[in-house]
Amino acid sequence: MARSANHELLNEADFARLFLEDIPLLDVRAPVEFRHGAFPCATNIPLLEDDEREQVGKVYKQAGRDAALALGHRLVSGSTKDQRLANWSDFYHRHPNAALYCFRGGQRSKIAQQWLAEAGISIPRVAGGYKSMRRFLINSIAFPVANTPLLILGGKTGSGKTR
Repeated sequence: MARSANHELLNEADFARLFLEDIPLLDVRAPVEFRHGAFPCATNIPLLEDDEREQVGKVYKQAGRDAALALGHRLVSGSTKDQRLANWSDFYHRHPNAALYCFRGGQRSKIAQQWLAEAGISIPRVAGGYKSMRRFLINSIAFPVANTPLLILGGKTGSGKTR
């Protein structure tokens, strides 16, 4: 994972390495999403808190993407933005090999990556986000299991099953 570009994207070819090497993951999803599902090496430092995400979602449904983005920028501005950026920066300085993601690798992680880049921090973003990494893990397990003959061994205790 090269660090040359401020807007580096990690794709499925990088996913095995992320998990096998326990790369620290910065999860910028809302806490409710993190509680619903998370990876072992992930730390949740959200761009939007649950109530902010809910507000943005409602505006998105009613008025569209641009209005939702504008609201998000209003909600996370000034000292709120500074604090979130400081939290991400602290995480990065503790884990300089980290990668970041949101749910689908879209707006939230792009914004976090951009703000960090503006602060002089280059951190790769996971293309497809949580959804894509989860699908990768499910497929990684499903393929070998589906193509492996299984043997069911049964018997009474002490009958030598272990041998």
